[in-house]
Amino acid sequence: MLNEMKYRSGAGRYAQALAGATLAAVSCLGHASTYEPAGIDLGATTFNDAFGSVAPGWTTIQLLQYEHNDKFYNNSGKNSGTFQNPSLNATIWMPQLIYTSPFHVLGGALGFTALLPVTDLNGKSGPGGEALTSRSGIGDITFGPFLQFAPVISGGRPVFAQRFEFDVIAPTGAYDPTRLVNPGSAFWSLNPYWSVTVLPTAKTEVSMRLHYLYNFTNNNPGNNLSDGPQFAQADPFVIQNFRAGQAVWANFGASYKVLPNLEVGINGFWFRQITDDSVDGVKQSADRTTNLSLGPGAELTLGHKDFLFANIYLPVVERNTYSGFHMNLRWIHAF
Repeated sequence: MLNEMKYRSGAGRYAQALAGATLAAVSCLGHASTYEPAGIDLGATTFNDAFGSVAPGWTTIQLLQYEHNDKFYNNSGKNSGTFQNPSLNATIWMPQLIYTSPFHVLGGALGFTALLPVTDLNGKSGPGGEALTSRSGIGDITFGPFLQFAPVISGGRPVFAQRFEFDVIAPTGAYDPTRLVNPGSAFWSLNPYWSVTVLPTAKTEVSMRLHYLYNFTNNNPGNNLSDGPQFAQADPFVIQNFRAGQAVWANFGASYKVLPNLEVGINGFWFRQITDDSVDGVKQSADRTTNLSLGPGAELTLGHKDFLFANIYLPVVERNTYSGFHMNLRWIHAF
């Protein structure tokens, strides 16, 4: 759908041809650039993020996410008039498995993680709410090694924690270049990050996860220009390859312990595309995405091995992306 917005706004004649890549990012973990890969961690992490076990063993994280997007913004940050009654909904279950090994490197415990989204996607636009072709199913797998460091202790309590991770997003998800909404992105990406948590007092904490994203080329971007009446006037053309721009982003949160087992606070994410998308080697200079979202959150400690998080995100600043209500429920369990 954003492809159509870019096409008609003059931001790039190629944009509509990227039907297969369109909106892949909505399938997992929040808003991203129009064409950024599915599966990036945008808003899925929050309070006390940098803490983790340094003892050998297994941990699982179960994430359930719901998004309702009903606004689509152009390069100037204004709501696009291209669509009538737009709606893009996504429900995602994201199981993640984490293994911490007995080996230590540079003072940190070496581990490995993998996660795989399962998605239900649907979109509508037009006077009668015509359905846009979509494909639900398995998304792209994300995997990689990490170094988890033991927390720094001062005055008998933890005051600082950190973790480094280097993730790879593999194009294993369901992908159909003739459909506008896909769980998979059809290209590889590299996604290293650094997570840090600081505890100024015994009842307060501030966390941030800083990401960098490098995308490779989609050599099968698709050229479906007849998906419903809203695309009937588009001229047919074929492109050979597409590459999403590089990006940086941060998930952040700050919380206060109101009960021994309950913390509440504010959480958010800021995403910024730092290089242009390109189509057949031609840069799309007007299509970079910016996204800032904020909202309330809470963390409930169910025991020393179980933690439950609830987070809501609402749009603040949007450029070249879709926007709306975004909610996460996340359960962490250590075996």
